[in-house]
Amino acid sequence: MRIIKKFCSAAAAMAVLASMSSAMPAFDADAASTVSLSPYDVYDINGGKFEGWGTSLCWWANRVGYSDSLAQKAADTFYGDKGLRLNIARFNIGGGDDPSHTHITRTDSDMPGYTKYNNGAVTYDWNADANQRNVLRKCIAAAGDDMIVEMFSNSPPYYMTNSGCSSGNRDGGKNNLKDDYYDDFAKYLAEVSYHYKNDWGIDIQSITPTNEPYTNFWYAGSPKQEGCHFDIGNCESKIILELQKAMNAKGMGDVIISASDETSIDTQINAFKALSSDAKNAVGRIDTHTYGGSKRSELRQLAVSSGKNLWMSEVDGNGTAGQNAGAMAPGLWLSERITADCNGLNASAWILWQVIDKHVCAAGYHGKKDSGMVDMTKGFWGTAVADHDQNKIVLSKKYYCFGQYTRYIRPGMTMLKSSGNTMAAFDEKNGQLVIVSYNTSANKSDIVYDLSQFSQCGTSAKIIRTSNTEDWADAGTAAISGGALKTTLQPNSVTTFIIDGVKGGTSLTDKIDITSGMTSGSDSWKSDASTSYAKAFDGSTSTYFDGVSDGWVQVDLGELYDITGIGYAPRSGYEQRMTDGMFKASADGTNWSTIYTVKGKPSSGMHYVTALSGDTLARYIRYEVPSGAPKNEYNTDSSYCANIAEIALYGTKASQSTRPKFDKLTPVSAKGSNSWKDTASVNYEKAYDGDLDTYFDGLEGGYVQLDFGSVCKISNIGFCPRKDYEARMIDGFVSVSNDGENWTKIYTVSNKPSFKLNYSEEFENIKARYVRYEVPAGAPSSPLSTDDVYLCNIAELAVYGEKGKEVIGDVNGDGEVKVADLVMLQKYMLGAGKLETPDLADVNSDGNVDVFDLVALRKLLVNGA
Repeated sequence: MRIIKKFCSAAAAMAVLASMSSAMPAFDADAASTVSLSPYDVYDINGGKFEGWGTSLCWWANRVGYSDSLAQKAADTFYGDKGLRLNIARFNIGGGDDPSHTHITRTDSDMPGYTKYNNGAVTYDWNADANQRNVLRKCIAAAGDDMIVEMFSNSPPYYMTNSGCSSGNRDGGKNNLKDDYYDDFAKYLAEVSYHYKNDWGIDIQSITPTNEPYTNFWYAGSPKQEGCHFDIGNCESKIILELQKAMNAKGMGDVIISASDETSIDTQINAFKALSSDAKNAVGRIDTHTYGGSKRSELRQLAVSSGKNLWMSEVDGNGTAGQNAGAMAPGLWLSERITADCNGLNASAWILWQVIDKHVCAAGYHGKKDSGMVDMTKGFWGTAVADHDQNKIVLSKKYYCFGQYTRYIRPGMTMLKSSGNTMAAFDEKNGQLVIVSYNTSANKSDIVYDLSQFSQCGTSAKIIRTSNTEDWADAGTAAISGGALKTTLQPNSVTTFIIDGVKGGTSLTDKIDITSGMTSGSDSWKSDASTSYAKAFDGSTSTYFDGVSDGWVQVDLGELYDITGIGYAPRSGYEQRMTDGMFKASADGTNWSTIYTVKGKPSSGMHYVTALSGDTLARYIRYEVPSGAPKNEYNTDSSYCANIAEIALYGTKASQSTRPKFDKLTPVSAKGSNSWKDTASVNYEKAYDGDLDTYFDGLEGGYVQLDFGSVCKISNIGFCPRKDYEARMIDGFVSVSNDGENWTKIYTVSNKPSFKLNYSEEFENIKARYVRYEVPAGAPSSPLSTDDVYLCNIAELAVYGEKGKEVIGDVNGDGEVKVADLVMLQKYMLGAGKLETPDLADVNSDGNVDVFDLVALRKLLVNGA
């Protein structure tokens, strides 16, 4: 082994000191927040598949639809490819008020009904509601194949009501539909829907018979709109079942019945629970508004456990957000609402109340005065204003902020769980990842998106941004390196990042079947069987193990498995109790190693990880929490509690493991660069000692090189990073050589590896005697590395393959006898070189390497020729 020269100059000493400071424990000095995204963490609702964005057409379509020009501009602005690209329209089937009533003062909300009532006789008027229908047709054309139409009702026709008014009962807290008109109202909705589908060719995906029914908002003589109270329970169940019968009678049983569009998330939970079992079965999707309530995770879980899809079907407001945000303030508020609703509910669609809420028209409409222009720096409903005098749609920053989501997160994409200020969606088919984040600060905000769970990412992200000076602006690109994107969010902005060339993680197909006889654990709170450790393996995320301090749950798989993935779900409503929880693995049930720790507060629902640490060859898997008081910002309990709703394990039996099929090769010698402080306890020899807990603490430009004595077939490379410094291996690379001088790079660590023995893919036709791992010089390219320079930290380097055969005359050790061997031997005889394999250079086997071997080698080559 060649002795490495010591540093001796002052400059070299300074370089060592600089590298020493970089090698100290890393802290995030620039305070950039990190958002981890994973292809495994998909929304619980609808299998994570997103259905789209939309708006109600009432009441704005009723107001602008008289003008083909204005209707077309609106359709293009909101549904067209150059606009918001919305694809969901909620079409209002107006009930129609008593023709003698004039109490509704808005110019847009006096919705026409489709029937005329005369002394008990009811006739349909299919010319009614021409304005809204005009806009709908243009929106369908603008949106194309992705278009979804949902029919909804605010009120029955006035003659079906107790008050004789379609704005509600005289007491807003009481039902307004007459008890003997439930079937009539249902038939009315079905008849209108049938006419739209069969006579006008408009495909209808869903229908909901109520709108914010369990409120006291709707009262007779209201100046605002139609509305109808329905009590939760029997009344809501009755109208749903009557609608189901009426739709079936019209041959429209395939149209989804959604319910019940309560104004509050919490009310929606109570209302759905109160439905009869038949009504629950009739409901194909839960629609909720989010004007009130906070139990998003509970509603999501209710939908999942009930086997229902879930839409956020209406919200808007005049809120603002940001710091001195100006015109961006309403848009930032909208961004907050979109992100909170989508991430919290895991909703498969998000629908704004109405994109236009205000109108400008000097003449007014039907004898009523329009609301006029709004101050777009303050909170206002809608995203735009219709100027009827100038025949144009006036857009706002709220509109452009909305478009940062709607234009790029598209129907069919898979929604990824995230938190805070970020949403993300993955288009697996087209290999595209879309991330949207907002910044409500008056200052720039650095952010790192950890994408290391994806098996492949592109090299850059396209940036589209809206701010006080930009509208969907092309803001260039940001580099992706080492499985991460580090960038800066501008003050008071909403930014979309589009990344192409993305592939998901390893397919989680090898789920291990866990039966009750395989599990054990600590006692639950109050020793309650309904919350015992067995609930962590019952396949339901709505049940949970209610473990207490020092609690644990364990699985005995019966034999060794190569664990490739873990799925887990926190207890809903107590997600913070999983923060710092640990999954441990053991081969013997006595010696344990931590293979995954839950960092941060997980969202509810299932999460999946494949980036596991340490030795994942195990028979026993255990989940436990630390002892004592929580040491994180999320959990305020006096002690850690082992609460977990569900655990899933993935892997293969050790006998069927996908680990390298060839043997690990043993080097005959090695060499490497200096370690930090030139310390033997962390020198290059630790990189191939078979122990993952030791490591080579090399410096910038460092390397470790293995010599296998002869040319070998190289099938795979195994590598393990230094624990807690995994990011230092990003961009490290492996090269091979036959002579120790000319090198070919065969593998680069492109993403942050887990602390375990990771394996390269199997190589084809790679033969080499020398294998070297090294890191580049200079500053790391990956945002996940916080060092100033690349540092050669590696815990283990393993090479798998087949040992090359020793051939007499193979002087250079490349596995073959060629002229190059004769040249090397001649140089050695002249004192101008060295022998790589002295034993093989003794061609005549007399125990000496001399001129007689040179003659014998020449004859060997001639005879071989």
